Amino acid sequence: MRLPGFLFTILLIFSCQNNPQKATSDNNEKNENLTVNEALRGDVRKIGGSKATEQALIEQALNAMAAGTDPLLGCWVGMFGENKINISITQRNATEAVGFTVCAGNFRPIKGTVKADGENRFLLSMDEPGDNKYDGHFEFAISLGGNEPLLSGTWRPFKTGVVANREYSLTKKLFTNKTDVGTYPQASARELSYEDVENLGSDELRVMRNEIYARHGYSFRDKAMRNVFDALEWYIPMGVDIRHQLTDTEVRNISLIYRYEKYAEENYDDYGR
Repeated sequence: MRLPGFLFTILLIFSCQNNPQKATSDNNEKNENLTVNEALRGDVRKIGGSKATEQALIEQALNAMAAGTDPLLGCWVGMFGENKINISITQRNATEAVGFTVCAGNFRPIKGTVKADGENRFLLSMDEPGDNKYDGHFEFAISLGGNEPLLSGTWRPFKTGVVANREYSLTKKLFTNKTDVGTYPQASARELSYEDVENLGSDELRVMRNEIYARHGYSFRDKAMRNVFDALEWYIPMGVDIRHQLTDTEVRNISLIYRYEKYAEENYDDYGR
């Protein structure tokens, strides 16, 4: 099958529910729904306009978090209902804190309070803005004692019956963009050859292509891709628009994989897969 050549004054969190929400950025949708022709026309980093505002806020908050030494600061990651969530606490004082959550491609700010509950335990109470029908209230505790720091608590919607309450237990994770994780690490580590992709089916090629985005912490709105990557220990949803983080090698590989995806979809039976 050879073819031609991301101290606000208080804790900022992005929340996630199973119910679909309005996309926070057109760029987020475009990142996942590029047509093959768009991908082949040029650099995927340039498709969809400028960087999403939400992604710029995420990156600003992460920079603030990296500058701090408070053990509460960091990324707390785990399952939130059916989806993986990242609650990142970026700055705090004695009574207030700021941060973000990323989950299922959604961005929701939260503000609230923090108080000590003993030497190594802190209680946080956070509200989303309330301008989205799926907004709600977070209550969680962060325990720093023991072998593994833990964030655990509940979430409930402001509007009863819109979506189910949530319970969650998250562990602290350090995000790094590794090129050696995943089923197809070569797609980020080096430029792919035709031999790397020519015998793969369209589903395998789609996972290979999206795994490039996943290694950069892209939070997928597409449920099928969430099901693939949320189950993986190394995957941490960190952003909603990571196009500008792609390397030249990854951009070329995305284009190549798209080309073979199209061919595999059109000729599936022809080569017996």
